[in-house]
Amino acid sequence: MTRDNTDKKVPLLSLIIAVYNRPDFLEKVFLSLQNQTMKDFQTIIADDGSGPEIQDVIKRFAPLFSFPVRRLWQDDKGFRKTVIANKAMSAATAQYLVFIDGDCVLHHRFLESHFRHRRNRTVLAGRRVMLDKAITERLTNDDVASRRIEKPGFWWRHCANADRKHGLFVPGLFFVENMLKKKYSFYGSNFSIFREDILEVNGYDERIIGRGIEDDNLRERLKLNGIAIRSVTREALQYHLYHSSDPVPHTPATIQEFCFPEKAWADEGLRRQKGGKPGL
Repeated sequence: MTRDNTDKKVPLLSLIIAVYNRPDFLEKVFLSLQNQTMKDFQTIIADDGSGPEIQDVIKRFAPLFSFPVRRLWQDDKGFRKTVIANKAMSAATAQYLVFIDGDCVLHHRFLESHFRHRRNRTVLAGRRVMLDKAITERLTNDDVASRRIEKPGFWWRHCANADRKHGLFVPGLFFVENMLKKKYSFYGSNFSIFREDILEVNGYDERIIGRGIEDDNLRERLKLNGIAIRSVTREALQYHLYHSSDPVPHTPATIQEFCFPEKAWADEGLRRQKGGKPGL
């Protein structure tokens, strides 16, 4: 049994895209969204302080989707994905949430795969093909719109050997893989969950400022709350566009505190107190 929407005016899922600048990347993400086999979704841009160019891209693409594209923006005060992602969860109208980053182009069956395998009290987790600088720089909008990017021959020599398996669409392996894998993790760029299940742990912990451990913390708290993690790695495919990244800024003490939490509930999360409304 799954909790599904019955109101046809409510999307079947809400897609939350975390972005920080790079409107050229977001444009390609939107092109991959136009190719999705599943059309019944809401898009929420969780913007961690980008310039106005991001809004220009949204204005061009928003009329092409069934539901309004909403942008939530906060001042640029460093990496605060935890804060803006929580605001996006509060704004989501669907019962099922899919999370990606604004530098990940999606396979045309990405949303379909996440939604088809949804299950109560379960996170679905995928992986991504990490494209190199050369292919990212020459990637055109037509490469995405035509789905040329989905062909292994297009990117095979432009990623690490270990990443290649993450770009192969093999849906028949879903049940076998989940029978064999007893432990699985997830990244913030490719996971999905029922909204109610993530609200039970109060979303992201907003005390985490700076990249690198926010997803580890969320994963461990969800597990403490009895949430299972299943793999959709062979179906929910992503192609990550190359860019430089700042080093992870956290001290060993901070990593110990947040990567090994002792309780599921985040005191400084979506709600400021248990039983409160999201965002309060």
